[in-house]
Amino acid sequence: MKKDRIESLDLVRGIALIFIIFFHSSIYNFANIHKIDFSNPPIFIVLMSFMALWGGIFILYSMAVNSYMIAKRSEEEVLKKTFLMLTYAALFYIAVHYALNLALGRWNVDFVNNMPHMTMVAATIRNGCITLPSRLKFFDGSSISTILSNILIVGWLLYFLLKRKTSLETIYSMLAISGTAVIMFSFVRVFLFKYCDNAASSGNWILGTIYSFILANPYPIITYVSYGLFGALLGLLIYNDRRDLMKKILLPIGGMLFLFGISGMAMFDKTISKPDFFWYFKTNFELGFFLFSITLIYLFFEGRKKLLSKLSFISNFSRISLTVYLLEVTLSEILGKGAGMMFPDWNQTINGALLFGFVNVCVWLAIVALWSRAKFKYSLEYFWVKLFKRLGKDSTKIMN
Repeated sequence: MKKDRIESLDLVRGIALIFIIFFHSSIYNFANIHKIDFSNPPIFIVLMSFMALWGGIFILYSMAVNSYMIAKRSEEEVLKKTFLMLTYAALFYIAVHYALNLALGRWNVDFVNNMPHMTMVAATIRNGCITLPSRLKFFDGSSISTILSNILIVGWLLYFLLKRKTSLETIYSMLAISGTAVIMFSFVRVFLFKYCDNAASSGNWILGTIYSFILANPYPIITYVSYGLFGALLGLLIYNDRRDLMKKILLPIGGMLFLFGISGMAMFDKTISKPDFFWYFKTNFELGFFLFSITLIYLFFEGRKKLLSKLSFISNFSRISLTVYLLEVTLSEILGKGAGMMFPDWNQTINGALLFGFVNVCVWLAIVALWSRAKFKYSLEYFWVKLFKRLGKDSTKIMN
């Protein structure tokens, strides 16, 4: 019988979440971030921006575990019920997406006018009074919106293929070819983004909302559906124990995308969030890096129970990743407020901001370690399990 969790992928998500806490807390609390020349930022800042944007790895992870689950349910002949549950999950993620963008998430910067667009919690804590977010925050994308879009697009694609009893070799080929084609041709976003920008700035709520899922920063589905397609391929290969194809397909494609992205980025001025050709090559680089790294980690760590048990303090972050992701801003803003009372100038230098990021990681390590003793009771994942149990499905979200 196939197991319910892929321990090595839990390790991947735990590592990614720790890096997110560190770099989010560091970058977004650096008081002089607005003084950086974002039209041609220092290479150190560019590297930090890469490390902060780990949403792609969560998209890969999400579709890997979802496709693994879909394959398992297909063999158990409860496929229709499984896809109904995936649809429920996508609807739930819509609520999480807007809660993150408007209230609990990170703020972003209008690099042209050097104006921060802050979420309600971050702005309220910093200002000391209730502060509503900018209307433009409603039209931001997020890793959550891209995950839910991939669940619907890629999930239903797998449903259609498996329902028709399509051969696994054909499915593998379709996912690999379509994933590569999408990322290669995703440069069209460079020319389409103006429509997203115009809809948001003019207050066109219908078009602005649609574009926020398809084209908006930082994870537009027009590009990141490729991450979902490769994640689905990884999950199916794991389920069918095709390590040979991981080595023959995923590692070479990951390596080629990595090199293609690096070579392309070298030809353009360094930017961070502008939808230009540097951004296009950066997404190729990131997909290649994540795909190659996750595959290697799976091949090396999966099945090594003793080694994985020693790293459980990292894997535990994966058990409540959504809870941590939603609360990490609130905690860092509270800690930042406290730090400002004791050391008023702590965030004036990048070194001070990096030290603050390290402190945030240490605090979360302690929180997660203590919470694990209570089996993460009252976390968002805890209520997720209860909800889906009522809907007739046992969830493995915080399963040990």
